[in-house]
Amino acid sequence: MISFKEKFLSNPQKLSYLFNHVMIGCEILFLSFFIVSGMTKVEHIEIINFILSIIGYFLIYKNKIKLWVFTLYFNILEFMTLSTMALGFGYGFQLYTVSMIIGAYYIKYIGSKFYDNIINPVLVSVLATVSYFTGYTFLKIHGPMYELNSGVETGFFIFNSILVISVLVFYMAIMLKSIELTEKKLEHIAMFDKLTGLYNRHYLLRKIEELSKDDLSDYWIAILDIDNFKKVNDIYGHNCGDYVLKKVAETTKSLCRECIVCRWGGEEFIVFASSGKCSAEILKTVRYEIDNLMLEFEKQDIHVTVTIGAENYSPDRSVDAWISKADENLYFGKTHGKNQVVYIQQNIK
Repeated sequence: MISFKEKFLSNPQKLSYLFNHVMIGCEILFLSFFIVSGMTKVEHIEIINFILSIIGYFLIYKNKIKLWVFTLYFNILEFMTLSTMALGFGYGFQLYTVSMIIGAYYIKYIGSKFYDNIINPVLVSVLATVSYFTGYTFLKIHGPMYELNSGVETGFFIFNSILVISVLVFYMAIMLKSIELTEKKLEHIAMFDKLTGLYNRHYLLRKIEELSKDDLSDYWIAILDIDNFKKVNDIYGHNCGDYVLKKVAETTKSLCRECIVCRWGGEEFIVFASSGKCSAEILKTVRYEIDNLMLEFEKQDIHVTVTIGAENYSPDRSVDAWISKADENLYFGKTHGKNQVVYIQQNIK
């Protein structure tokens, strides 16, 4: 089930709708406050902002996200500046500077995955800073346009503070989730073979490194190579070769459920397991089942076999030497008839 955060990360339109809902809600609140307070100088401007937010729904629906982002920035900048000038810093409207700057970088990060030329966050940061100091300068020279009671001031400062903090927390939560998902994707790319879905050699070597010599004492390793694979590519094409690789990978993985099965490279695979969980005798079954696979590609029947070289772990040699020994056994099988399992240079076909 897709989480709340992942849903918004994968669909920027839904995230845009959510922000527009928040904008509409805030504008209704502020417009009501301005009307009740008789603040006609900002009341008409807020009506324009409200209309812009309504138009925002149409822009999002038409997937004109860049234009919607532009109107959003304009809306916030203009509202933040005018409200600060009208009421002063005590109401907390200047706090939107912080959320706007951080939001601009967040929108750039998320939006760039789906759209080109999202508005530069540096430009937004500069404009937000100019807005902040414009309000500050105006207040220093003229003071606020309107004077209301301190209770209203405190209430609005608390409301604006909570709203800004909530937006920042939301930004950070979504950003963190995005980073986590990216890291998981990178880890998957680093540890899995894209074509077959098996682990790759990096995963295998890391897994072996995590085990001590005592842990490895009853482990065995086997290299499986598809016989005459070059002919498959030459005769049937590389798409067929990919199909064969996938089928061999699926068969090996389904049979060696207690083993780690990896794609080593090209047409070679590695099976790694503890004898306590899975005997190397399973390799005979793997060879037999692949030999009897009924493969069909583009209405052509294809028959493939595999040769397997296996070797037990020995504490007196390195991991590279261990794998090399298994490779030697594989080579022995390749040069002595193929379609067989060689275990310590003993044919156990």
